Amino acid sequence: MKPSYESQILAVLDGPGGWTTGDIARQCKPMRGNNRNQHSAFIRKVLLRLQIMGRVKPMDDQKPVCWVLAGGAPND
Repeated sequence: MKPSYESQILAVLDGPGGWTTGDIARQCKPMRGNNRNQHSAFIRKVLLRLQIMGRVKPMDDQKPVCWVLAGGAPND
């Protein structure tokens, strides 16, 4: 059984520093959509859902957005 996109994202973010949406998308398989832009947009939707759930957060207010684990993570 393949890991869900949520678990893949959380595994990518489990470490120091922040990751851009595109960097996270490159780590998540299988690719969703017909190209990297569509896949990245899908991963962004998952990240926003995880943010609402309190699992991830933007690292700061800079662009491009870098994502980190929320609360109690090593990068807090």
